[in-house]
Amino acid sequence: MKFNNYVSFAIVNGFFFGLILAIVKFDSPEMIVIWTGLVTIGFYLLITLSMSFYLMFFNFERKRLHKEYHDKTLGYFIKEFEKREKMVNRVREFIHSIKMNDIQDGVLLEGDTNSKENISKEEDARI
Repeated sequence: MKFNNYVSFAIVNGFFFGLILAIVKFDSPEMIVIWTGLVTIGFYLLITLSMSFYLMFFNFERKRLHKEYHDKTLGYFIKEFEKREKMVNRVREFIHSIKMNDIQDGVLLEGDTNSKENISKEEDARI
């Protein structure tokens, strides 16, 4: 947010705060106007002082965002994520193919029980 917005916000708050306090404390209209103005000026001076200290103690040149550096870094991460996503998809396909092979082998084994019995009988006959 810009500093002008803070000043405007403080002036509006000071005006309404001063108006409420003046209405509660005083009965004459002159005193209400005077105290509302004084409180508004006080809020303005307080926010101006705090903003000047803020600007004095913080170095904004040091904290600038280096857009080119961040764009390059984010581009690198996007490429790495795409590589890893491809690798994960290949692993997932490999696991799926192994499961399909196991299922097909299970079906073949269940269907070939007679052939295994025949093989075992032939081995017994040889012995």
